Amino acid sequence: MAATTAVLDTTRHAATATVEAVQTAVSASVEVAAVPLRDGARILSGHASAATLTRRCWAGAGRAWIEVRGLDGPDGAERAAAVVDALTGRPGVSTVRLNRPLSRVVVEIDDDQVSLSELCTAVADAEQRTIPATGGGTARPGSRQASLPGDGLMLAVRGALVAANAAGLAVAVTGRALRWPQAPVAVDAAAALANYQPWVRRLLADRIGAETTDTMLSLAETLAHVVTLSPATLTVDLMMHALGAVETRAGVKAWARHEPALARHAEEQQAHAPQRPVPAPPGAVERHTGRVAWVQALSTGALAALSRTTTTAANAAVVTAPKAMRTSTEAFAATLGAGLADQQVLTLQPQKLRRLGDVDALLIDPRVLCEPQLRVVQVRGADTPGLPAAWTAAQRLLDEPDLAPGWHPLTGVAGRGGSSEGNREVPEALILPAHHRLSTALLTAARTAELVVATVDVDLLGEMRPAFDELQPPDAGRDLDAALLRALTRLQHDGRTVAVLSTSAAAPLSSADLGLGVLPAADSAPPWSADVLLPDLAAAWRVLHALPAAQEATRRGIAISIGASSLGALFMVPGVRRPRGRGPGPVTAGAAAGLLSGALLARASLRAPTPRPAPNHEWHALSVRQVAEVLGVDDADRPAPADREATETPEPPMLVQFAHAVREELADPLTPVLALCSVATAVLGSPIDALMVGTVLTGNAMLAAGQRLQAEKRLTALLAQQTPPARLVLNGSEGPEGPRECDAAEGAGRHCAIDADRLLPGDIIEVHSNEVVPADARVIAQTDLEVDESALTGESLSVTKQVEATPGVELAERRCMLYGGTTVVTGTATAMVTAVGPDTQARRATELAGGPLPEVGLQYQLSRLMTRAFPVSAGGGVLVGALGLLRGGGLRQALGNTIAVAIAAVPEGMPLMATLAQHASSRRLARSGALVRVPRSVEALGRLDVVCFDKTGTLSENRLRVTRVTPAAGHHHDEVISVAAQAAPDPQAAAHAHATDQAIIDAAAGLEPTPSWSPPDAQLPFRSGRAFSASLVGRELTVKGAPEVVLAACDDADAATHDAVLAMAADGLRVIAVARRALTAAQARRVRDDPDAIGAVSGTGLRLTGFLGLADTARPQSPRLLAALADRGVAIRMITGDHPVTATAIAADLGVTVGAEQVITGSQWAALTRKQQEQAVSDRVIFARMSPENKVQIVQTLERAGKVCAMVGDGANDAAAIRAATVGIGVVARGSDAAHATADVVLTEGRIEALIEAVDEGRRLWRGVQAAVGGLLGGNAGEVLFSIIGTAVTGNSPLNTRQLLLMNTLTDALPATAVAVSTPRGPVQRVAFGVDERQLWRTVVFRGGVTAAAGTAAWAMAALTGRPQRASTVALIALVAVELGQTVVDSRAPLVLVTAAGSMAAFTVMVSTPGVSQLLGCTPVGPLGWAQALGSAAAATAAVAVAARPGARADAPEPDPGATEPVATPPARRARPRRRPAGTGRPQTTAPALHLVR
Repeated sequence: MAATTAVLDTTRHAATATVEAVQTAVSASVEVAAVPLRDGARILSGHASAATLTRRCWAGAGRAWIEVRGLDGPDGAERAAAVVDALTGRPGVSTVRLNRPLSRVVVEIDDDQVSLSELCTAVADAEQRTIPATGGGTARPGSRQASLPGDGLMLAVRGALVAANAAGLAVAVTGRALRWPQAPVAVDAAAALANYQPWVRRLLADRIGAETTDTMLSLAETLAHVVTLSPATLTVDLMMHALGAVETRAGVKAWARHEPALARHAEEQQAHAPQRPVPAPPGAVERHTGRVAWVQALSTGALAALSRTTTTAANAAVVTAPKAMRTSTEAFAATLGAGLADQQVLTLQPQKLRRLGDVDALLIDPRVLCEPQLRVVQVRGADTPGLPAAWTAAQRLLDEPDLAPGWHPLTGVAGRGGSSEGNREVPEALILPAHHRLSTALLTAARTAELVVATVDVDLLGEMRPAFDELQPPDAGRDLDAALLRALTRLQHDGRTVAVLSTSAAAPLSSADLGLGVLPAADSAPPWSADVLLPDLAAAWRVLHALPAAQEATRRGIAISIGASSLGALFMVPGVRRPRGRGPGPVTAGAAAGLLSGALLARASLRAPTPRPAPNHEWHALSVRQVAEVLGVDDADRPAPADREATETPEPPMLVQFAHAVREELADPLTPVLALCSVATAVLGSPIDALMVGTVLTGNAMLAAGQRLQAEKRLTALLAQQTPPARLVLNGSEGPEGPRECDAAEGAGRHCAIDADRLLPGDIIEVHSNEVVPADARVIAQTDLEVDESALTGESLSVTKQVEATPGVELAERRCMLYGGTTVVTGTATAMVTAVGPDTQARRATELAGGPLPEVGLQYQLSRLMTRAFPVSAGGGVLVGALGLLRGGGLRQALGNTIAVAIAAVPEGMPLMATLAQHASSRRLARSGALVRVPRSVEALGRLDVVCFDKTGTLSENRLRVTRVTPAAGHHHDEVISVAAQAAPDPQAAAHAHATDQAIIDAAAGLEPTPSWSPPDAQLPFRSGRAFSASLVGRELTVKGAPEVVLAACDDADAATHDAVLAMAADGLRVIAVARRALTAAQARRVRDDPDAIGAVSGTGLRLTGFLGLADTARPQSPRLLAALADRGVAIRMITGDHPVTATAIAADLGVTVGAEQVITGSQWAALTRKQQEQAVSDRVIFARMSPENKVQIVQTLERAGKVCAMVGDGANDAAAIRAATVGIGVVARGSDAAHATADVVLTEGRIEALIEAVDEGRRLWRGVQAAVGGLLGGNAGEVLFSIIGTAVTGNSPLNTRQLLLMNTLTDALPATAVAVSTPRGPVQRVAFGVDERQLWRTVVFRGGVTAAAGTAAWAMAALTGRPQRASTVALIALVAVELGQTVVDSRAPLVLVTAAGSMAAFTVMVSTPGVSQLLGCTPVGPLGWAQALGSAAAATAAVAVAARPGARADAPEPDPGATEPVATPPARRARPRRRPAGTGRPQTTAPALHLVR
């Protein structure tokens, strides 16, 4: 019921919005249409003149903006001075200012003393005095001279167009009602040729200007529709002009709002002429218009010559006009322009905004990404102990007035350097403007729109630098505008259509293909050279967000216009029933559809909510008191827990989700082809055939949508279990809220459980050991707190937390912060929430995943195959039609045969087969622990070239273990571990032990015999701030801890001891020193009486026992996984945030042996050029110290190099790279869901070994698909070939459309789907490019020939013994039987056998049942006919079976020609009878090295 209600609400809202849009359009149309009438009345009354109607001008609020022509000419300065002189000193004129960028003179006037008409006349007179020098004062090509939103001339033109269309519609309706004579369609054709032949439009624009050309051609088209009495076409035109009227009226209102502020800075003497190094590349609209122009001209001329009738040629000119493309793009632009104007955007050049969909690069002025507020970016020159004080002093600088960006000295802070005061370095702080809170959202929108994002490399970028694709070096003179202009010139020279976003860069904005100017503060001049003036960065985001919708509007318009023209051409065929009345019905209907589509796309884009501004507070640099002041934690209005709403947006009802999913599935590339064939079939008189095709399309989409939603539901349920609860601390005055049960919390008031998505910034939370942090928070108090942040930073070691601020450090060093999704290893803490939901650090990591995503899915891969095969199929259809005409058949019959063969050539069952095959693979993978979130990704698993692994938590367990033992002189391997274990907690009660203690306990448990653990008389455990632990048993004191602490207390430590520590650390190990000491009886008694005294006796007199080396624990499945991938020819890349030494050590433990030349760090990667990075991803294996941005860049570089790449990770720092890869694979092992939410495949319960099954399943899928596609295309090829043979013999195709559809949907699609769904037999082989096209086409040719031969033989035999209809039925039976027989030869899986038998039985029933048989065009054939059909089919099937026998060996796995590097041999499995760490005293047998395929 809820879902139904939601659907009804959605429908009601959509209907309401449509009605409101129509009302707005009508109101605006009436208002704008009245402008010419008002202007005419004013002229008659003497209040206006022709001067105001022939010149762009605006007047209001005591001010006038009047166009000055010719300012961009060679004597523009002289003309400007003449105009200013002519206006200055006139009665009623107070001030005169010239704005050269807009070609306007701005005059402050007294309305009672001077009129706008008089001012326009004065300007015209001044221009006339300089005519000889400027050649008449017209604007030069490429100048920016155009109408402003408030110009009366533009209003008059818009009003004239609306009024003319409205009057024309009334005349046409009246004429139709009164049966007035109609002008011939040649009038419409002349208007269409003038409108859609680019050379005509260019010729007119060069003489009278682009705006005047558009107006004149629109009026000519309107007049043509009026005299031909075409009310439907006029209605569409009226609606389009009504949308333009809405845009104009909204622009006028926006101008009125901005004009007072603009007028304050109207004086601008410098204008930058647009300069483009090369002509702008044609956009999608221009390219399609050029193609259509040729089709229009050639078809009109050819039909005029062949038919010798004007009407036929004129109809050709009309139906080939791409009107839907124009209405779609124009409706989108007009609706978007009106919506932007309502949101305070002022569009100065509406025609530039109409090129929004062509933009493919964005050049951003770094200044536009900054706010006036300053921030401390960096401190240098201070020593480490004095760094907090230096940052505090730097923060105080921000309170100084008139502080300029740059480096500033810090007084009163100790500097770094020599021992004397004079030799010390003076600490300095770098002060820069803070980044705008929407800058990240803006960059994300640009990446989502697949733009190349460029800027100038200056300090202002800061941490946003990695988000840009190209960085232009700044000028030596630091001229930012000049550097931007050079970057713009380079991008345009490379063939890009570039939008520039800036606040003040006049030259780049003027030369940009689309100049987006952000209005600065009120005391600064606006960017006059911009095409669109934006009030803020939110409006800039809105424009970029609309860019994909603009591209979609163009694509839809082109597709609709092609379909409409095709149907219009079909209606021109003699014998085809036309729509009632005259005129190009399909073209008009297509134009209406395009208009509606474009308007809806724009409205949907405008309705998108503005992104939430990112928090710009550096919480880690603030004290607890400062954080509390910023968040306002004492606010009495803070809602109680029971009254809060979740921060996450609730999901729409399932029915709405299902409808959206079906719509997305219908966007399959094959859908337009099949839909067009379906409509054409209906037009030719076969609606049942069209219904059959439509049923296949919608059924496939619904099935795919259901599978997708089912997988999403399973994933949502899985992630819901991972969502951490929160422990909210309540103040002492609050009681329990709602039904929750609150407990008393000692020292912290009371707390209660609350969902994490109901937390608010400023809340106080508690976290305990082994809990997942529910939100980002600032630590207030902590006890022995250590947090595992590997999911966020990639660091495998836990991080000790503190209360003191940590300014000026990277994310991994912010020890005073807790981050949502990380895990508390030990200790407790109270913290103040700073960010929740999408604002958390983990969730913001997914914003990096914007940008183009690789296309995956069987439908996409197979559609590319069909695109190459379609010309051959279309050629077969054309050949059938031509043969029919040559044999004396009619044009309608030949056209019907052509469309029937085209339908037969397009495998309607392929989308169904692809969906079901992916569905089956997804279900099989779910049973092995791989949850497929996006079923289309399964096929890409079979084509993988490279798998990138996050190390921490993916290949490793993120759990420390002892990997090396170095005994001191006189001690042995097991003794070191036994002594260290005695200083650890009780092994039987160590469930919440420190990670280091747990590793030592596990190592001791692996010894034989297991050392006994004695309860200590006194114990000092590890905790935050204390780098050692100690234990006293009797008089023996055992100490373990950090080497620098323990060795300082050892009497026998020497240089060799320190060298051993350095050697272990160089191998990436966490080193623990172990020592002992025998206490005196008095000392032991004092420690037992006062346990706190153990710390004092641990500081001296120790004797070193040895060292333990700890490292992350590799998952036991990881070595086998990597070996199996290498065995399958899949290359491996390890990407981690760990130190390169640590990463190399883990890799060696996993069987991956690499040299130093195969390891690269994040800093080295950042210093590489784009080409060098492409080489690095090919040569390097381990990528260490990599940030989330680096991970994305590595994956995208692999994709650019043509590799099919998978990214496997488990944390938020992997989310962006997971989304950027062809296949994103998330590992569910911890609480963070960022990686899982962006992944295509989720490995549940940390089962990374399921990846091998996923790769194998992808390859099996392609094997099955190869066989299924061969069957589909082979059967279709046989049907087409048989149709050609039959048409050549008789002049008509033996099979009708319904029979061909029956074979395609019943006897081809279902058995082929069964083949694809069934698990193929035989070994898994390497799949390089999906379908092996060479083998496929061999199969298609062979099967097509066999199928055609069987059908032809049966048809020939039946033709000798009966009527043509009976012969066609016998041929149909033979074709069906031989296709099913070949399917059984391909696969004898139970499902295939059952499907083939069922299809044959169903077909037999259909052919034999009276009524149904006649509906299909069949007739009873009798036993003889069945014998003829089945005999031919049996002979052909036997031939296929014989031919397939030796071919089985040919289908065996072949070496991949692209793999030139050796395939790894899997490492031998280690025998592990007991757990024992590696050490110098116990040599370990290592596995054979695993050499990676690259």
